[in-house]
Amino acid sequence: MTSAADSVPAPQPRRRRLVVAVALVALLVAAWSGAWMWAAGKAGDTIDVVLKREADRGRVYACAERRIGGFPFRIEVDCANPTARIAAKGGETSASAPRLVAVAQVWDPKRVTGELTGPIEFRAPDGQRGNLSFNAAKASFRADGRRFEQGAVSLKTPRLVLGDDEIGAAASAEGDLRKAPDGPAGAYDVSASLEGVVSPFLALLPVGEGPVAVALQAQATGLDSVGPGSLPERLKDFAEGGGRVAVALARIERGDVAAQAKGDLALDPEGRLNGALDVTARGVDGAINDAIGADGGDTVSALLGMGAKMLGKKTDLDGKPATRYRLKFDKGRVALGPIRLTRVPPAF
Repeated sequence: MTSAADSVPAPQPRRRRLVVAVALVALLVAAWSGAWMWAAGKAGDTIDVVLKREADRGRVYACAERRIGGFPFRIEVDCANPTARIAAKGGETSASAPRLVAVAQVWDPKRVTGELTGPIEFRAPDGQRGNLSFNAAKASFRADGRRFEQGAVSLKTPRLVLGDDEIGAAASAEGDLRKAPDGPAGAYDVSASLEGVVSPFLALLPVGEGPVAVALQAQATGLDSVGPGSLPERLKDFAEGGGRVAVALARIERGDVAAQAKGDLALDPEGRLNGALDVTARGVDGAINDAIGADGGDTVSALLGMGAKMLGKKTDLDGKPATRYRLKFDKGRVALGPIRLTRVPPAF
């Protein structure tokens, strides 16, 4: 006689494996959720610590509302109406924007990307107000503990207005600062570019026509402290650390006129500029002759030509005739060959 218990079929091995797999997935989901919640909480605590440290140094950053999300694979900090107040000589510099979103992937928390919604409204210590608008503003940085490794910023169609006056606009603006892979401690590679720059002030320049393009490639040493802070503070730290900038390429171009420079620059403890740049320019002689006009006569043109030969050497740039000059900076004093031109004010 067969009992009821004997009539129930035994669980199949396949069914057992399915149950085990489902249990493992549920366990992994629970573990991942717990890990993400811990990481999100840690991110919030870290932000609070950084904000407090910055506030103690006179730099107050805040959000009208802050939310942390991004589950399951990233940590996303959404800051509504971010504001910044930075102590400065004679008052305080302040800025605000509608929204800032910063994101870090769970598997790479040292790299953070951000996107800022404009415009940025700011006010200088003297009370002057300004506005920086753009179609898109993105940034990224990577740090190992407190050691800054890389940072980049990109703006599309930025436009700067001070008070009621438009200062200028550009098609794009980009900058990148990253630790030099083969350089000494405190050495960083620097690159920056501006494309399609237009400004009412360009009408004052008697050289070239149309928008301006600017590019920079250099390596800076002595940047032992890279982080938030006012520009004068950072420049002072740079000078006191014996910092130098090796300019591989600094180029500006407008229409048929272009100039590029390379050399080595530094700041002394008083913030005065020292060093030298080799500058190669094309299209300048023609612009000078156009400015003089026919009334200048052949004598003036001849004198200008003699001066150019004494101060510079004939060469070419972009396959076109150009002149190479050497600019020297000694405690802020600028000299072109034997001729002293002007004095650059201290950087801080």
